[in-house]
Amino acid sequence: MTIRKAFTLVELLVVIAIIGTLVGLLLPAVQAARESARRSACVNNMKQQGLAFHNFHSAKNAFPSGGGATLRLSATGGEQWGHSQWVALMPYVEMQDVYSKWNFNAGDEGWTGNAGLHTNWPSAATATVRYKALECPSSNMRQPSYIGSLASHYFGIAGAITSGRFTSTDQLWPTQPWGATSGRGMVPNKGTTGQPAGPDCLGKKISECSDGTSSTLLVGEMSDFVRDASGTTKQDRRPGRNWGWSMGGLTGWENWAPHSNNVTLRYPPNAAALGQAGVTDWADWADASPANPPLTSAHPGGVNVLKVDGSVDFITNSIAMEILTLMAVRDDGIVP
Repeated sequence: MTIRKAFTLVELLVVIAIIGTLVGLLLPAVQAARESARRSACVNNMKQQGLAFHNFHSAKNAFPSGGGATLRLSATGGEQWGHSQWVALMPYVEMQDVYSKWNFNAGDEGWTGNAGLHTNWPSAATATVRYKALECPSSNMRQPSYIGSLASHYFGIAGAITSGRFTSTDQLWPTQPWGATSGRGMVPNKGTTGQPAGPDCLGKKISECSDGTSSTLLVGEMSDFVRDASGTTKQDRRPGRNWGWSMGGLTGWENWAPHSNNVTLRYPPNAAALGQAGVTDWADWADASPANPPLTSAHPGGVNVLKVDGSVDFITNSIAMEILTLMAVRDDGIVP
């Protein structure tokens, strides 16, 4: 009689159960490893930004002006749109080829009929160019703005509203329709009133960071949705999310104006602030996005931040708002 060797059904089920258990144990480790790699890539993005800021400063003795840098008035006297700090930094992040084609004086009113594209773009072909240093790999927010360029996952720090020991209202506009705006950070809307148009519109100098370059924020991550208190509703609340990383402000806009690629801090990182003051759109102009959404990140537990000295740090969601406020203000004279 021939005896056939085979697995019984019970043995097969046991093996399947063991494999399933091992996969269940291994999957979180694999996911954690992937997130660690993505977080490292995000840190590298911010280090590139830091080098670009410092190289720009070495060349022009100041950082680029923030999200309110403006073009000159048009020949007909109309307003024009300006560029963000990210445009000014392109030559320092290996994007000289795009920057060299940039038109800082295009159009009469800052917009044309060219498929609705921002006129600072020289052509539709470059309107979809990727700015890799502004893309966090952990983020799920990748929708393009209607002017062609993607919205950034990183925003300049314009300052913060008063909190704790920081009570100064100097250069603070607390009751704008779009939220509160500040000029006390290192990347406010416009570094100095009366700066020339185009790439020579300069912002703050390192010497103006009297609180110390290692304790003052330059850029913060905003790469995830803002949620409500229940956690069930989420929205993209990035300033200028419909405008893209290239957009600055209109002619005449100063520190009181809406933010487009910077933010005035008002809430802790990843705060459930949806619907709160400064996190909702201005009713009269929905495109003028809110000035005070919290820094957000898909990285568990907190957000990455770039400091003025070029170092990158991870701040947790539990950081005291007073400490975050002091880090966002360049010259408060108070040790965090």
